[in-house]
Amino acid sequence: MNTKTSSLKLVAGGLAAAALLCLPASVRATPVTLIIDSSQSSLTLSGGAFGLPYTAQQPGSLVDAFGGTISADLTGGVLTFTGGSAISGNLNTAGTGLYSTAPNPIGTEAGNYGVRAFGPVTGYGVVTVLGVYKNLTFDITAGAATDSLAPVGMTLSLTAGTLDYGIANPAPLTFGSSSLVGKGGVDTSASLVSFDGTTLSLPVHINTGLYSNRIEDWNGTIVAVVAVPEPSSLALIGVGLLGLVGAQFHRSRRSV
Repeated sequence: MNTKTSSLKLVAGGLAAAALLCLPASVRATPVTLIIDSSQSSLTLSGGAFGLPYTAQQPGSLVDAFGGTISADLTGGVLTFTGGSAISGNLNTAGTGLYSTAPNPIGTEAGNYGVRAFGPVTGYGVVTVLGVYKNLTFDITAGAATDSLAPVGMTLSLTAGTLDYGIANPAPLTFGSSSLVGKGGVDTSASLVSFDGTTLSLPVHINTGLYSNRIEDWNGTIVAVVAVPEPSSLALIGVGLLGLVGAQFHRSRRSV
């Protein structure tokens, strides 16, 4: 009697597990990964150093394409972010693709952005600042994205990134490298999210605030597509569960 009851419970449990695979996404939270389309995703860098606005070292060196992945929970058409995304800048190919950090001994190097700032700075006179932002990777650590609404409470933070720089007047004043890890801010874009359940178009506007005599402002759009498991994979999972349940049921009957 107990064996039959256990078998029936096992069958019911297996059927329930299989049924969960078929529940509509609108009634349960589903972890999803979105693949970023770098051909449609870019962020423009503005801001400056010592109160001097950034300009491009070479035409196009303040705009970079981004790729990577976005991690989120999907519930009722709403994407909720809790960390785990890797939104990474591509190497910038504008101009020569190599940007100066002089008078930094690093010289010229590849990166995500090549910046220049020029003008008077109190106590130093007229200075030239040259810098390269490189190896940038953002994570979305909080917030939600809903179709036809502006981003809500969405925070982007750098998990990787460095600024190599040099300052001269005209002789070298200083140079160095500065970690950008932990820098970021709340997405304050007033533009609307577009999400049809498959493709996400996410407007981004982040301001890091003033620190170390500089400020960064990233503005643009990230486009990504939900990576969906192959239907055959879901079917195999369901068949496998039911197969295990059936085998256990037959073994239980033989043992009675």
